[in-house]
Amino acid sequence: MQGTQRLAGAALLITAALLAGCAAAPGRAPQPGAAAEAADPVHGYIAGAEEMAGPQTRLATVDSATGRTSVLDLTDVDGAPTTAGTFPGTTALAADGRYAFLANAATGTVQVVDAGGWAVDHGDHKHYYRAPVRGLGRLDGAGAARVAAGDGRVAVFFADGGYAAILEREDLDAGVLRESVRITTGRHDGVVVPFAGHFAASIPGGAQDSAAAGDRVEIRATDNSVAAAIDPACPGLAGHAVVRKGVVFNCADGALLVSEDDGTFTGRKIPYPAGTPAQQRAVQLSHRPGTNELAGPAGTSGIWHLDVAAGAWTLLPTGSAVLAAAAVGDGRTVLAVDADGALSARDAATGSITARTPLLAPGGALPDGAAPRTPALAIDTSRAYLNDPATGAVYEIDYADALRTARTLDAGHPASLLVETGR
Repeated sequence: MQGTQRLAGAALLITAALLAGCAAAPGRAPQPGAAAEAADPVHGYIAGAEEMAGPQTRLATVDSATGRTSVLDLTDVDGAPTTAGTFPGTTALAADGRYAFLANAATGTVQVVDAGGWAVDHGDHKHYYRAPVRGLGRLDGAGAARVAAGDGRVAVFFADGGYAAILEREDLDAGVLRESVRITTGRHDGVVVPFAGHFAASIPGGAQDSAAAGDRVEIRATDNSVAAAIDPACPGLAGHAVVRKGVVFNCADGALLVSEDDGTFTGRKIPYPAGTPAQQRAVQLSHRPGTNELAGPAGTSGIWHLDVAAGAWTLLPTGSAVLAAAAVGDGRTVLAVDADGALSARDAATGSITARTPLLAPGGALPDGAAPRTPALAIDTSRAYLNDPATGAVYEIDYADALRTARTLDAGHPASLLVETGR
């Protein structure tokens, strides 16, 4: 009942936005739920899709042991999974708002799955669409792949190849999987992020090695030429996040924010507090998309909260390691999965626990002595989703209501990896 009420409220809001915000031909008003062929092409028409009244949120999950992949339609109150295929050897999972990208480090390949739900943003309102879940094919590269999306493009960086294959969203939406542009930077454990009509690319330092990290960032144009060299450097670059103010890269000495203003690209370092030991470095920072706050584990005894707008790190003491952490983006709350398997909400300024609920097995352990796996926290404007790597359970959490479990969904297989699409 709670899920039904949530969807009904969203439908009323989005219907009002459609009627007020979209120009329609005389005598033809947009109708929620009508086929996309009846919509104005200027307002997000995509052939073969159906326009809906509210967000078409999906969760793509993968069992990394078998490669079984499914998609959970969160607009379905029962939450039954749709099988998307079996892709053995999947080691990483990423998304761009509609598509899921399954990387296999051993084969140097990336499978692309259309999760079937997405939004088209028109600034003052959004349009929401759905289509059948389907596989789009496989992208072949070399070595481990890291996927980054934005600006209507997807960049798949292959560590051994030392390049990023650029995919255009309009090609993917047409069912075509092809490389349109190649950004070459050199062999390293790097990333290329589509940003402001260009690409923010990690650059290796010294001898090129696919196991080495980047140590600086360049802005590349679509012809692979250097449009700008970002200063300061980013030694030990590991990971990135796209926030409202730009692109944040994790560096050994803090965070590097790359921003753009009227075609000019600049970098600003947000250093760790003085005296921060190397073992407390944040190697993974997560957040609610569209916000300027990030959070991630800080070694074995804390959580980092990064306020990008304020340019400040805050170390939240926990007393023990956390398995995962993410910022809600409200200026007050960080969510964390503690080592005992409980989900906790913590004050973003002090680290004090404001709510806590046990959900997972302690330590993320799997049965029969299998190695622990790290759960994922996906956060949107009203819910958080937490996967249990040992089972098919995915928990839908109302983080504004004392971490109430709104639904427990079943992925149909152990949910080792999880991403959210449709927003």
